[in-house]
Amino acid sequence: MDKNTSFLGKQSVTWVLGLVTFVLIFIYHTYPLGLSDFWWHLNTGRWIWSEGGLPSDDPFLFSSPSPLDDRASLILRGYPLFQLLILGVYSMGGIYALMVLKGLLMTLFYAILWNQLWRNGLHSLLALAVVAALPLLFFRFDELRPQVFSFIGTLLVLQWTEYIIANGKQGRLLKWNSLVALPVIMLLWANLHRGFIIGVGILLVYLFSEWVARKRGINALPDDAFRRFAIVVFVSIGIAFFNPAGVTAMWASFTEVSGPFSKVIDEFLGTIRYFEFIGMKQFGYLVVAVAVIPFLALLFKWRKLSVAHFILVVSFLIAGILSFRFSLMMVTVVLSIASIYFADGLNRGLSIGKGLTIILLWCLSTGFLANSAFSRTALAAALLEKGVIPSAAVDYLAQSNISGNIYNFFEYGGYTSWRLYPRKIFIDQRNLSWDIYEEYSMAWRGNYAEVFQKYNVGTVFYPVNDRATGRPSRLVAGLLNDNHWAVGYYDRQNIIFIRPDINSHLPFLSKQAVVDDILKRLNGTDKR
Repeated sequence: MDKNTSFLGKQSVTWVLGLVTFVLIFIYHTYPLGLSDFWWHLNTGRWIWSEGGLPSDDPFLFSSPSPLDDRASLILRGYPLFQLLILGVYSMGGIYALMVLKGLLMTLFYAILWNQLWRNGLHSLLALAVVAALPLLFFRFDELRPQVFSFIGTLLVLQWTEYIIANGKQGRLLKWNSLVALPVIMLLWANLHRGFIIGVGILLVYLFSEWVARKRGINALPDDAFRRFAIVVFVSIGIAFFNPAGVTAMWASFTEVSGPFSKVIDEFLGTIRYFEFIGMKQFGYLVVAVAVIPFLALLFKWRKLSVAHFILVVSFLIAGILSFRFSLMMVTVVLSIASIYFADGLNRGLSIGKGLTIILLWCLSTGFLANSAFSRTALAAALLEKGVIPSAAVDYLAQSNISGNIYNFFEYGGYTSWRLYPRKIFIDQRNLSWDIYEEYSMAWRGNYAEVFQKYNVGTVFYPVNDRATGRPSRLVAGLLNDNHWAVGYYDRQNIIFIRPDINSHLPFLSKQAVVDDILKRLNGTDKR
């Protein structure tokens, strides 16, 4: 199919359908803010701005050890530009502005992917159909987190590296002002998200591939082009370590993947196992298939496949299958590289009926996207995820003059700390210390006395029911039967226990009334 003369190749058609596609992608990613890492990133941004520097010790948890190990320091200091960005946006427009920012960043990511597929030769509308379908598979990546800059950075480094190499092999020696883009991307990426080490790996793989090509004398860069490319690669890698964590970021990230937290953080689960964990195992198979099928097709092109493309496809495929955290990168990198080899064939194969197949694919993917986008958007609904953000319970904590330290539910940590700062809490989603996490776990399993005594806990903030069983957690059941603890707050979803011996100035709720209400709900006899 001739993209330049057919109806579907007209620029006006591309603009209209492209606008529809990316507006829907934007709306789709304005899902309400929930209990993600976003809250402690926002809290850290506020701390950096008010203190005029980066924290060396944890300013939010009373349980954190000092000094912090390299992994904890990396988490504490590894995202300064992102944290200041979201603080600035929040200061200008509140939660609504952050919702818009979230949608814009994910839309930018998919726009870069579309541009890459199109530049690789894929028909512009077929590329739109692909990027419209992907958000439906990766609906779990709907949080405002700095990892979006690793998604964007991965594609940008791939695109610019391919651009430099392609021009060099065509005899066009790029000027230095064109080559500076890669170092700038890497410098920004390194201060936005610690995943910049992925970019370091991509650059080294391409450099190795071009070195091999020169040794073999097959499709190699000319001498001048290779020298310039090598200089740009080393400058880009070197400048990336001008970040608060420095070279520590390189190996500290690897220790996290292999450390004990990899066993308790759901993002580190394999992709299929992760979707099984959330009750959608079929999605896991589909996500893996979207990457594996192009990979198998690439194997038939092995004679033409460059060393860099083979290494990158295999590496991202392994990482994405073994860890859900890398699944979106896996799919986008595999599709980007596969499009280099199969774009023309796909365009010809789907040109039946003057492109009718392509327009049908676009209609199908955008139709499903539109249905999901308007059902989940927060632009015309609640900005915070309903029933998830414990705002009323935290209001009680903020307004009550409670004595003693606060032991809190793990997932409430970031939001609670944001609301209560400068008061410190027990734990949040950063997982700075495995020892602290084990003490937290010991307490919620019901063996709380030793932990609470060690940290002088005077308040316990926890969900009433365990999410897995739907029944009261062991910690809640234990405290309801413990005469040393009283109930200060209860709203059926969350409960706050306080020690009456150090909080005699506060009013208490009737424990028996709370127990009766919990039992009514469990037995299904509650008429409200």
